[in-house]
Amino acid sequence: MELHRRTLSSSSSSAGVPLLDPRPLPRDRADPRSNMAATRRIQVPSLRAGAIRARVVVQAAILLSLAAAAGFLLFGSSAPQRGAQRQTEAPFAVQDLAPDPPKRVVPPAKPRPKPPRPPLLPLEDAHTGGGAASSGEDSVSDAALHLSPTRRTKDVSYAEPWVLKGPRHKLPKCERILVFTFMPWWGFASEYILYTRAAAAAKKLGYTFVEDDRNWNYGRLSNYFQPRKLDCIPPDDWPDTRLALPLSPKTIRTRPSRLYYSRLNLSKLDDWTRETYLSSAVTVEQLANLRGTDREHAAMRDRAILEEGGTLPAPFERIFTDQSSAARGMWKPNAEVRNAIEAIKRQAGMKEEPWYAGTSSDDGAGLAGGAADGQGRGPTIAVHVRLGDKSSEYEHDAAQMGITNTFGNLSVYLQGAHDAYRRLIPSRYPALDPKAQRYSPYAPPTLLLVTAEPDISTQLSADPLLAPFRLVQTPDPDVQSANVDKSTKDRLAADAKKGGKSGPKAYADNDASREDRKIVKRDEAPSLMTGYSQAAFNALPMLERVVHTQAFVRDLTLLAKEADAAIVSGASNIGRLAMMLAGRDAVIGPRTELGHSLGGKMWVLSTPSYGLSERSVDAHWYPTAYADAVYHKIEDVEDLDNAAFLPEEQHAAEKAAQAAKAKAAKRRERQKAKKGPSS
Repeated sequence: MELHRRTLSSSSSSAGVPLLDPRPLPRDRADPRSNMAATRRIQVPSLRAGAIRARVVVQAAILLSLAAAAGFLLFGSSAPQRGAQRQTEAPFAVQDLAPDPPKRVVPPAKPRPKPPRPPLLPLEDAHTGGGAASSGEDSVSDAALHLSPTRRTKDVSYAEPWVLKGPRHKLPKCERILVFTFMPWWGFASEYILYTRAAAAAKKLGYTFVEDDRNWNYGRLSNYFQPRKLDCIPPDDWPDTRLALPLSPKTIRTRPSRLYYSRLNLSKLDDWTRETYLSSAVTVEQLANLRGTDREHAAMRDRAILEEGGTLPAPFERIFTDQSSAARGMWKPNAEVRNAIEAIKRQAGMKEEPWYAGTSSDDGAGLAGGAADGQGRGPTIAVHVRLGDKSSEYEHDAAQMGITNTFGNLSVYLQGAHDAYRRLIPSRYPALDPKAQRYSPYAPPTLLLVTAEPDISTQLSADPLLAPFRLVQTPDPDVQSANVDKSTKDRLAADAKKGGKSGPKAYADNDASREDRKIVKRDEAPSLMTGYSQAAFNALPMLERVVHTQAFVRDLTLLAKEADAAIVSGASNIGRLAMMLAGRDAVIGPRTELGHSLGGKMWVLSTPSYGLSERSVDAHWYPTAYADAVYHKIEDVEDLDNAAFLPEEQHAAEKAAQAAKAKAAKRRERQKAKKGPSS
């Protein structure tokens, strides 16, 4: 039988490929090792040929599979849907691709619809990213959407903050009254929290609460809120605090007919709060545990932000309920502010139909559910950022609670927003509100920015954690004053300088004192265009102050009452006020089987909490003027510059800072003198 050598180009089967070459081997290789080597040499081409042929067969099979898949897709897209209802594909389900192929091609009656937007996936075990990155037209814009200013007020109201509930002749005289006097220097939220605490105390003590806002630096309350209604008639001389006793635990026990409270007797209400709400054995033990936890975190430096569920500690829940009830009862924006709120909701898309995925009890079911047309708005998470002159307050509270995040780091706000977002869409995390529906993961979420700082939106837009949020910033107030003459500018500039050399004492270590900032002499009229400071605000004309404050009340209402979740700083008075306005359920959220809070829709700059939810990202809520006052008495020291009081420890710190500054100045003078005039 004749043997043939098969070449690589042969098309016959590989069964006849010889294993050995029939030609004789050379003499020098006619030994066992040479024969073995020759065998290997001869077999290699045949094995290579087999591998190449196998590769060709695989490639042909792949091409046939692709052709079959393309044909199936073409037939499947043109085939009519089975059933009366359109079926929505679940975003995470693998679809069945094995139906019987159609026997004929049916031309499509309509163009193929655009495939659904990929879902914005919840974060599971990390705080980075908010879902699959999109490209093209689905990509998230890297620029913030600044909303248009709302209509500004033209007049300043001087109406009383309360009215009688009925005709005078039908109402009795008030038996006991508690008068709160607004002071003319401090920040809105700082003063309003004291106002709220006094109102809550009056209700608990059985006193009629009346407020004197005639000298408030923000104007009358009637510029922002509806008047309260009294069911009794106060005496005609009710504002005269000389006829009343200052509120304190001692005076309260005597049950006088008149009490008064203001920042001038600041710590006395703290003393009463501690005695009334925080003195039981159970609460004292809870406070000890809370303080121990804070100190442990401070020592370990392992608490970047407050944990989820840590916004409202258990020992403060009872007093928070009373103070929140008082705040919510008085915070009723007037028609002007309410119209502005509705205008912002329309611009931000908050009034559109929501795209829901199903109820929170579905445990992730219905991920692609929602509106029938697959459209609608996603969740709105509001974020309040307050920098400016708040550095000293933040550093103090953060140190007390073991928070290591540095002042001005905005990534923690975005981290909090991601934590809230994953609980607003179907995920394994508990819902912020067990009764609310979760949003579809396809619905794009919105981050609503509330801030008075000029460059926060730019910084957030540059942060990778912003994805997948659409960044929307509430508008600045329309405060372009008409022709202000030079004398008015000079007067306002002088007023700003007289407001305290470095602002209010509580903000003494403010931005102006930072080493990376320069103090610039102000010759122009004061403005808030470069960021908020209390001195600049207090020097504005009253009408401009009212316009600014109406915008603030508008934004704070949106954040605390209208958004699906909110991220605030508990070290800021604004953040703590927002928590009280949102309410107890919004801050606590659902609970564990042991009764521990999982956190609600109000989130404080903290580490992940589980609960509208309002959350703090740094300091937890506390019911006193000073965070330490829940543990022990804080002595006030008079602040002569601002006609108010501040903690003794803060006073001592300021004195030490001033002494160090004076010492450094003397040292520079001595060094300059040694160098001589030539230097």
